[in-house]
This record gives sequence, structure tokens and C-alpha cells, in this order.
Amino acid sequence: MNGSMIFLSLEEIRRNQDLLIGLSFPAREINYSLMVLGELEEMGVDGVYSEATAAGLRIAVIGKGYRGYIVKGRMRGLDAAVKILRTDAALGGFDREAELTMMANGIGVGPKLLGSSQHALVLEYVEGKHLGKWIEELSVDEVDALKNVLRKSFLQARSLDGLGLDHGELSDARKHVIVKPDLEPVIIDFGKARIKGRPSNVTSLFNYITFGQQSGKILQMLGVREPPIHVSQRYKRDPGEKSFNELMAALNL
Repeated sequence: MNGSMIFLSLEEIRRNQDLLIGLSFPAREINYSLMVLGELEEMGVDGVYSEATAAGLRIAVIGKGYRGYIVKGRMRGLDAAVKILRTDAALGGFDREAELTMMANGIGVGPKLLGSSQHALVLEYVEGKHLGKWIEELSVDEVDALKNVLRKSFLQARSLDGLGLDHGELSDARKHVIVKPDLEPVIIDFGKARIKGRPSNVTSLFNYITFGQQSGKILQMLGVREPPIHVSQRYKRDPGEKSFNELMAALNL
């Protein structure tokens, strides 16, 4: 958080229509903003952060997705990520995403769900860098840090596989994993997750590190000359402990 961020209570936002309208995106609809504000109040959200601009204060948006946008807030005195349903979302409501996030939380994966309503989710605020940015800034001699983060990410992906919960977007994990300062990765955003008989979280993450935008740097740092595709295919056919360990060994993790 930088110095221009200012915390405002929900009551302060209610009294300022210019700020209030910021709870509605992309359409700026005052009635939608009031509905969202009411749901945040019912969940016990203390308030949200705003930022100073040349035109005055505005709600600080820290992320945007295809169904929702995220503002930084505070709940019970702790910072939180508040995900608000876009006005143009094709499918209404966060009920399903809340349910699947809670399932992931049950096995220690994902940011903790602190509250949910039809138009908003309140999640644990995860301080850190998106995986893509973190890898981009990683020096080539920080191999142990890379291995540590990737190994833990694969273990979380495997836990999701065991649960039968497919994240849906780990083949492009750049913005779907946050690396905390203590090198703990957190898989985020279960907006496209679904229950599947044969989920593909491990193989999706494998595809990201072996064929994704930063695969060259990753494989070079891991000391892997060619992507061990046959080992990944073996895990896909038989996602057991043995094939998972073989995959990790093939990636030098």
C-alpha cells in the first residue's frame, strides 16, 4: 500500500456519491452501488481504501477479471480483498465461487473466504507478487527460491486434484498464484473453478512452467533441457503418488 491510499468507512462512502458510484463497474449505477454497499455492511466489512487523484478521491481498484473487480478493504480490523460482481457479468452471483473457495480452504489452499453475498466476496488479503512478476524479477542464481515456490505450488495443485476441484486457469498461472514475501505461494481466484472427475491442476501448472511465457527462464534455472512431457502424460493417466513424485523428479523439484 502506498502513501496515497486512504481508508474510508462504509458510512463515509455512503455519504459521498462520487465515491459510492465507484462500487459499480463498468456501468456507474448508483442503485447497484447502494446494493453492493448494503451487502458489504451486512457482512461486517469496515470500509475500503480509496486513492487520491487529480479529480479527487476514488475507490482504489487493485484487480479486474471477467466477472468481478477487486478493491482493497478492511474487515474486523484486518486488510481484505473485496471482489465485487461486475455489472456486465454474464452469470449473476458469487454463490458458486464462494462454495468452491471454501472447498479449497478446507484443504489449506487459496485465500481464506471471510464473507460472501450475491454480489461480493470478502477474501483474505494476500500480500505479495503475482507469480509471473516474481519470476521476472528473480535472478538466475536464486534457484532454491524458484524450486521452493514451484514445489509448493505443485503440492497445492495436487491437493486440488485429490479434491476433484479443477481451478481452470493454472495453465496460465502468472496471475493466479501470488508469492508471499516468505516464499509461500497462494493459488487465487476460483471464479472459473469446477468439480471434475479428472481435474488437471498439476498438468495445467506443468504446461505453464514448460510452455508458458516464462518457460525458457524457468527450465534453464531448473536445469531441465527438454520438457518431460511423457512423465506429465503418465501422471494424467494415473495421478498417484508415484507418478507425481516422478514428475517432480523430472523437473528437478
